[in-house]
Amino acid sequence: MGKFWPLTVALVLLTLTGCSSSPSYEVTRFHSLPAPQKQTIEVSFWDPELKRSIEYGQYAELVGQYLGSVGYRPPEGRPTDLIARIGFANRPIDTDGDVDDGKPHGSISIGVGSGGGYHHSGVGVGVGVGFPLGERKVRTEYVRIFTLDILRRSDGVKLYEGRARSEGRDPLTNAIPNLIEALFQNFPGESGQSDKITLDR
Repeated sequence: MGKFWPLTVALVLLTLTGCSSSPSYEVTRFHSLPAPQKQTIEVSFWDPELKRSIEYGQYAELVGQYLGSVGYRPPEGRPTDLIARIGFANRPIDTDGDVDDGKPHGSISIGVGSGGGYHHSGVGVGVGVGFPLGERKVRTEYVRIFTLDILRRSDGVKLYEGRARSEGRDPLTNAIPNLIEALFQNFPGESGQSDKITLDR
C-alpha cells in the first residue's frame, strides 16, 4: 500500500482544489434605465473630496471603462447626457473564534475541604486538571460596498441605483475592482432583484 500513498495524496489535493469556491458578491439593482444609445456620461463621486485622490481616480477610470463597454461614451468637452456617481464603504465586523495555536495550555487546581458532624468528621482533597483546546482571539472581517447611481443631467432624475457587497479580510484596494466587476455583470440587470455573482478566477 505504501507505493500508492503519494498518488492518494495527489488525488486528495486535486479534489480539494477543485472544490474551492470562487469569490461571490451580492449585487442589487433598481432602475428604469433605457438601453444605452451612445449617450455621454461623466463619472463623479458622491464625496467631492475623493476627486483629489489618485487612488479613487483610478477606480473612477475603471468604472468609465465598464460604462464604455456597455454602450456609453465619455465626456466630449460639453455637459454630458448622464452622470454616474460612485461611492464606497468599508465596515468592520468583529467575530470571535477559537484558534488552536498548537501550544499546550493547562491548569491544575487543588481544593481542600473539611467537615464535621455529630457522628463523624473528615477531610477531603480534590484535584482537577483542565486543558483548554486553544486560546480565544479576535478576527476582523469587513463588509465592502460599492454603489453606482446614474442620473439624467437635464432634470436630475435618478435612472439607476445599484450596489455590490462582499465580506472578507482582503485589503480594500483588492476588493474594489472586484466589486465594480461584479456590479457590471449582466448590466443593468433585472430591477428590484438581488443576485449572487461569482467571478471566475
